[in-house]
Amino acid sequence: MRENKLTKAHISIYTFAVKHKASRSSNRRRMPTQLRARVTVDSMLDATVKLLKGEGSSSITTNRIAETAGVSIGSVYQYFPNKRALFVALHERHIRDVAGIVARKMIECADTSLEQLVESVVDGMVEAHTVDPELSELLQSEVPHRADGTVEFSIRFHEAFRTALAPHVRRFARKIDLNIRAFVMANLVEALGHAVVLRRPRGVSLAQAQAESCKAILAYLTS
Repeated sequence: MRENKLTKAHISIYTFAVKHKASRSSNRRRMPTQLRARVTVDSMLDATVKLLKGEGSSSITTNRIAETAGVSIGSVYQYFPNKRALFVALHERHIRDVAGIVARKMIECADTSLEQLVESVVDGMVEAHTVDPELSELLQSEVPHRADGTVEFSIRFHEAFRTALAPHVRRFARKIDLNIRAFVMANLVEALGHAVVLRRPRGVSLAQAQAESCKAILAYLTS
């Protein structure tokens, strides 16, 4: 029963995020629906990643994307009217991938302790960003996207975190709102997950940084 509740929460948040973004983007770019179109769009985004890693964001143009992806310039414009639309789509794909991993972790730790919940979702964020840390860093430092309303991880997962925390309310201070706890936890997981992978100082291992991040989140939740 608990797993079903978490699954429904994740589905509802994902649906909200997709609808929200689609409503903001419908006048800017066409969304792929057929498998062949999705494969073509993915090849364009992969080409964007290749150019971003090799030459930086200033090197990216629609012509370079078409050449690198092996598609016509008309195909690029069919889905991405400009460079910014490419950047937004790249962020959307990254956030969707991260959300998928964290959702799986949250479902796996249903009916466990608060400590295990925190450890699991932090582990999910770390796992998501160790797959390609170079891209994760570039998406934070070089690729603009926020003006187009990309739905961030902490917003996308607010209700899922609230659902996951609900069985543990007895561990919290009596007057603290669960909504606030979920808001702060989601943002802590996002920020510390990035920091563990991308911002560790010399001499601090990934395992140490991850363990200390879990302690910090637990200290907040139970204070």
